Amino acid sequence: MSTTILDMDDAELDALKARIVDAQEHDLALSKADMALLCDALETLAFLQERLTDKDITLHKMRKLLGLVKSSEKLRDLTVSPKTAESSRSRPDKPHSGASRHKAPAQTPAVIHHPLDGLKKGDDCPACGIGKVYKYEPARLLRITGNAPLTPELHLSERLRCNACGAFFTAALSADVLADGEADQKYGYSARSVITLNKYFGGTGGGPTPFYRQESLQNLLGVPVTASTAFDQCEQVANAVLPVFRHLQQRAADARHYHLDDTSHRILDQAPIQKKKRNSQREQLRTGVYSSGLIAELVSGETIILFQTNIGHAGEFIDEILQPRAPGLPPPLIMSDALPHNKPTVRTCIHALCNAHGRRQYVDVHDHFTDKVEWVLERYGQIWRFDRESQEHDHTPAERLAWHRQHSLPVMEGIRQWGAAQLVGGEDSPVEGNSGLGKAIAYFDKHFDGLTRFCTQEGARIDNNIMERHLKLVVRNRKNANFYKTATGAAIGDVLTSIIATAAQAQINLFEYLNAVQRHRARVAGDPAKWLPWNYAIQLQEQKSEG
Repeated sequence: MSTTILDMDDAELDALKARIVDAQEHDLALSKADMALLCDALETLAFLQERLTDKDITLHKMRKLLGLVKSSEKLRDLTVSPKTAESSRSRPDKPHSGASRHKAPAQTPAVIHHPLDGLKKGDDCPACGIGKVYKYEPARLLRITGNAPLTPELHLSERLRCNACGAFFTAALSADVLADGEADQKYGYSARSVITLNKYFGGTGGGPTPFYRQESLQNLLGVPVTASTAFDQCEQVANAVLPVFRHLQQRAADARHYHLDDTSHRILDQAPIQKKKRNSQREQLRTGVYSSGLIAELVSGETIILFQTNIGHAGEFIDEILQPRAPGLPPPLIMSDALPHNKPTVRTCIHALCNAHGRRQYVDVHDHFTDKVEWVLERYGQIWRFDRESQEHDHTPAERLAWHRQHSLPVMEGIRQWGAAQLVGGEDSPVEGNSGLGKAIAYFDKHFDGLTRFCTQEGARIDNNIMERHLKLVVRNRKNANFYKTATGAAIGDVLTSIIATAAQAQINLFEYLNAVQRHRARVAGDPAKWLPWNYAIQLQEQKSEG
């Protein structure tokens, strides 16, 4: 359950105090708004007391929790030193890389022809009366129109009835109508796709129920759709894409590179279960619900993104994925943070650790050890700069490995040597091993092999930021909807979010893909390998040519 952090300026606080004193002196009751403010103040106080008892909390973390400082970990946001400010000013502005993520091909607009009445090719010119008019390039207007997310259409089919035998004769629905659903289907495939994308990609949940916002919006636009109906339509989409989801799980088992991470979640009806401890045959009663994310990069070049929400961590999720892995394949490369529950146990793997997490250990103690931490962050900045330069040079995996071994590995070794010197005194005052900086140095030293895997293993990444970005799909849905009601609802969410993320990574039109899979669900169930996001268009083209 999230804690409300009360944010009041001095004037608001003085005014509240005055109202409380006035109520005490004249034996008056406080207003509902003032009582709500007091409750928020008590919750804030209790929250602060609880976090202050945590020995791992730092002043920087506390300020971030209270919203007093930016959550950014960039060096230019952490410090305002002249050197950093100058380097920030001299750095050229770059376009935001996120703008091009999940970008599908531009949709071809429908072409509507407007004929010129009263005049045709070869007629006399109405302006001069001398020349003849001829065909010329048409005038163009690109009009972007808007509609309600769900729009009703009433189809009336003419019917005739025999006055002798009573037989009915009904006009058939057009092909366009049947392409969006069966003859007795109220919510078309397109409507189901819109509801699904709004919920599991757009994050339009929230309120008393996870689909409350979609219900409210449709009521506002005059097309009522209840929250329960919206969920039912999403379940229909999940049933249609389920064969594709299961096939993606099978294909992911033989991937060459994985990214792992998880984030906490809630399932209201989830009871505690007996489950094995990690790396042990003993069982224990477990209650923690997590959404685990996995990115599998196939040898053929495609990328699969999968999610699982249950009582379990990312390491248990990767264990399930790797269980059917072909025995003759080389050990996979796995990128994650250094938490033990992210490591697989069923297969031998090469584990690379996220340097964004290693860097964060220093960022969290920046306020207490400013000069020392800035030295580390500047060195870390060189690592990512070397990686960008490798991308600009379009290096092959082998060339990239040699590049980082030459340029980045000495920098990483320098940070490690500097940290060892700090713990024994160094050039300045010694650093206590139990201090925040001492723990950051110890973390870097303990996990040095994993943090430098990109310098020793071909294809290893520097960080796990790509997985963090894709987990925002889950975080956005959790932030707006707060919870899943049942494990079944969570499973449906996992299927749809996985399909959406994988299709978005393939840069296809999500709306058209979901419609196509629903329309051809019988073919999809028979051979899901032909209906993956990156090859389904071939099936549509073949069917079109056959038809």
